Amino acid sequence: MTDQILFEKRDGGAFATFNRPEVRNALNPEIIGGIADFLNDIREDPEVRYLVFQGKGDHFSAGGDLASYAEKFPLGRRGLQSYMRRRVRSNAEAFFLLESLPMPVISVVRGAAAGGGLSFVLGSDFVLAADNCMMIFAQPKVGLPLDIAATYFLPRVVGIKQARKLAMTGATLTAQEAQALGIVDEVHPAEGLDEALAKLVKRFAAVAPRAAGRTKLLLNQSFDNSITQQFEAEVLAISACVGEPDFAEGVTAFLEKRKAQFSGKAG
Repeated sequence: MTDQILFEKRDGGAFATFNRPEVRNALNPEIIGGIADFLNDIREDPEVRYLVFQGKGDHFSAGGDLASYAEKFPLGRRGLQSYMRRRVRSNAEAFFLLESLPMPVISVVRGAAAGGGLSFVLGSDFVLAADNCMMIFAQPKVGLPLDIAATYFLPRVVGIKQARKLAMTGATLTAQEAQALGIVDEVHPAEGLDEALAKLVKRFAAVAPRAAGRTKLLLNQSFDNSITQQFEAEVLAISACVGEPDFAEGVTAFLEKRKAQFSGKAG
């Protein structure tokens, strides 16, 4: 696995750290492919209660590595188009997995989150941002549309009208502006982000992780379901949960007037 992104499991969570600070953590296929492998590794791990994306150094991620794009200019028009189709399609697995990941996903944003880097922010369930960070819809400024699932996540986060405005103007948002639009959940001084993350993840211990994960997936699929389909999906999710140890623990703890100790195990 590439050392351009660092992966670790600790403190009950999984951490993915973009590790190219010399180029503001610009993304490439090796990084995103590594993320796909990591998401496959953690998705059924009961020891992993949450996932954190963050950047090494002063920035979250500057998005796509433009220098690597320029290296392909000698391919000519058709060659460049063919290359870019393959390259962008290769990103799909990571974002399909991210959308279906049955655990909270958190982005901790320092400095710039731009272009493709914003896709990780928009695809997160919680976003903690430094008060001096910037969210930059950069692709239109270099002749590209929003990509790697940004056009999927963005309207779901901010609504279609705001999504059009942000995308079609190549907007740059402060942390406070992004919070007002619902992209960011909390804004803190940069030096306070680690403490804010610790407080947030402590709250996850109060809920059964597999039940919470199923709720997340139910909410995600609700946009495409009728109420009849959604009700049936809820029935199936409940049926799965009652067959797992956390259900018995939750009910027993409530009756015994104590805090539940959830394991996150499948059965």
